[in-house]
Amino acid sequence: MEIVLLAHISLNRIGSAGTGWHANTQHRMFSAEVANSDQSTLRNLVIEIAEANGEGIGALENLRFEQGYPDSMIFNIQGLSVSYSTPYAECKVITALKANGQYFQLEAVDQRGVKPFTSTRQST
Repeated sequence: MEIVLLAHISLNRIGSAGTGWHANTQHRMFSAEVANSDQSTLRNLVIEIAEANGEGIGALENLRFEQGYPDSMIFNIQGLSVSYSTPYAECKVITALKANGQYFQLEAVDQRGVKPFTSTRQST
């Protein structure tokens, strides 16, 4: 078992970069382990996944970060002659436990207002 960072990536418009509104776009979801949750790491991963799934090589050169929700990163690019209301990609990174090829989401326990106590009378 190991603790990993897992990026959940929703690609909303595969095939739309640089082609305009006539593009045959796809929506697909992916997950991948990442070393960190930096913007550049996630941007590069979005580009790699998109190109491996039908987006034109180099079409996402101008993919940029946009402010989104607090728990996710938004990357967007507009077409040559159209503006999309849906962002190109949304990424959310979570801490997960990886065991036997499966991932289990971990969440920090909210300890605000709670005083930790360790019992000295542990029962056996």
